[in-house]
Amino acid sequence: MANGREEALDMFCTALEMKRKKQDLYDKSMKGCGDEVGKETFRLLRDAEMEHGKQLQAVHDEMKKGSDWADACRYYPESHDELISSFRDLAARHAEEVDVEACRSDIGAIETGMELEDKCVRFFQDKLKTASGELERRFLENMVSEEREHYRTLADLKYYYTDPQGWMMEKSGARLDGAGGAA
Repeated sequence: MANGREEALDMFCTALEMKRKKQDLYDKSMKGCGDEVGKETFRLLRDAEMEHGKQLQAVHDEMKKGSDWADACRYYPESHDELISSFRDLAARHAEEVDVEACRSDIGAIETGMELEDKCVRFFQDKLKTASGELERRFLENMVSEEREHYRTLADLKYYYTDPQGWMMEKSGARLDGAGGAA
């Protein structure tokens, strides 16, 4: 990093704490959610945060031992569109079952998650401004992309709960006659 290993370690500690907060939120939200789509989406987000936290911890531990970015950075996140695609498939399958009133309480958790994801995006974007090497830059760009995907997934879930019919028309790929995806 621009100011050395200590700054990198501080960044990892902050990032890990942010990941833990989001993981706890998604775990609590998953357990309290009465809707299958929300429950599964919160589970997917929680599991993604857990996996990314493990990867961040491994890089942190390597850097703490004295490794530099080239030796420590083995962080290769999965496709960033996988989570939102999983959510949309799940939501389309359960669209007839959504109980909008039962989901209203989950909107607060969704909005809190969106705020946390946005905070993470801004954190990694700020770190990107001072990135000194290509590996560091690539790592931070991946982190920004990952957090944005989580934000988009939550925004999509909020839209699904607040306007299920609008969500189905816009996001599910169904045509007005209900015959399937648009040609």
